Amino acid sequence: MRTQRYFFFFVLVVTFVASSLRDRGTAQTDISEADLTAASNGRILRIGSTLDGHVTLIPLEAYVSRVLAGEGDPRAGDAAQQALAIAIRTYTLKNSGRHARDGYDLCDSTHCQVPRPSTPTSRRAAMATVGQVLTYRGDVAEVFYSASCGGRSERAADVWPGADYPYLISRRDDVCEDDPEWTVDFALKDVQQALERVGFEGDRLRDVRVDGRTSSGRVARLRLSGMRPDVIAGDQFRLALGAVELKSTAFTVERRGGDLRFAGRGFGHGVGMCVIGAARRAMRGETARAILSQYYPGLELTPLSGVAIPSETLTSAAPFARPVEPVVAPPRASGISVTVPRASSITASDVERMAAMAHDGLARTLGTSVLPMTIRLHETLDSFRLATNRPWWVSEVAEGTAIDLAPAVVLAQRGGLEASVRLAVAELLVAGPLAGRPEWVRAGAARYFARGAAVGPVSSRTPCPTDAELLLAVSATAQREAETRAEACFARELAKLKDWRAVR
Repeated sequence: MRTQRYFFFFVLVVTFVASSLRDRGTAQTDISEADLTAASNGRILRIGSTLDGHVTLIPLEAYVSRVLAGEGDPRAGDAAQQALAIAIRTYTLKNSGRHARDGYDLCDSTHCQVPRPSTPTSRRAAMATVGQVLTYRGDVAEVFYSASCGGRSERAADVWPGADYPYLISRRDDVCEDDPEWTVDFALKDVQQALERVGFEGDRLRDVRVDGRTSSGRVARLRLSGMRPDVIAGDQFRLALGAVELKSTAFTVERRGGDLRFAGRGFGHGVGMCVIGAARRAMRGETARAILSQYYPGLELTPLSGVAIPSETLTSAAPFARPVEPVVAPPRASGISVTVPRASSITASDVERMAAMAHDGLARTLGTSVLPMTIRLHETLDSFRLATNRPWWVSEVAEGTAIDLAPAVVLAQRGGLEASVRLAVAELLVAGPLAGRPEWVRAGAARYFARGAAVGPVSSRTPCPTDAELLLAVSATAQREAETRAEACFARELAKLKDWRAVR
């Protein structure tokens, strides 16, 4: 009887303890998106759909939880979840101006970050790190992350020329060193077709060889025997073949008859935080702060209240630190709207005048017009690169009715602001009539007319550049050489046809 009483008492105690633990766990995980919305303090993001262009407004912290659900490892420990949540929030705030020309802050694809429905785990991690970001010298830092580094992270500048950050360097990652290699085979004819889809030309791809490696040992360049151009950057090659099949650029390649065998390590670009590595570090007891220090050495963990958020980054009803607003010149009779940095020595009115003069003169010559037009003069090369996804040596990007310009101080070293504005306007004006033509036709026409048709003698043997030479150039020198040939080819064909719209 006494034994039964002891047993009954023991069951009561166990039930009470279990209930208490369950209640405490529920309290820890019962975070809703409404809670995260309140914690966002009015900071709202505009997320654009890559499928239909629909724009959804999402509070910052709710967005962090959704991206964590889409990009993170659901089985990872709390420290890894929290470290990635901080990285996601930092990336979000640094990059949310990149789709300004599209009318929203970030897209919902791998070009930005991939959100998914939030989970209790992702909401808990977002709430545990609310408002925390990584900073460098007082500003929100540029950070990246990928699935697996394969044992060594990659230097950012080796993936994105110009992104030379001292905290995004190549570092050994011991928790991923023993991961097994992956292998994948591609038929040479399939590789050739993939390269042709991105603008390469050639009768037959005969071989692919590694032509240079980065500081981490990843492929920097490959030689393409039988194609034109015969060189491609490693990351561009990976994207052409498919980033899912060719998991990273940390590979070797060997020809086997009519096939190419790739053997490599890791998954993703390898820059910054390794998501799988972070999970393993959390498993062995490392804190979120220690994990962040491993992948982003030298960055500070800072509350949002202590940093300046770029003025174009978020719409917000809440008071928080902001830098000086940029100057926007509203559309005038010219139909041209201009945004310049407040500290710029070039005024919005100056740029508007340059663009109006270029548009009026070129429109008379070409018989076409593109208005209204928006122009954004960027304050930094980082801002320009993030908004356009182009390498540092590009000076202007013109698409649709929008123009992005590199900083004025950079343009002053590359021929001047006015010449860049005129070229960008010319690119917009010829784009419609020459749609569907090879890239050299559009690029050559814009340069020909922007320069006032001042082209010297053109050899009949000058080869016209391929689309890949103009869009996937591996260096500034290669880019300039391809553009020069494009202009020469256009001038040669125009001399024959007499009608710029007929050049093909």
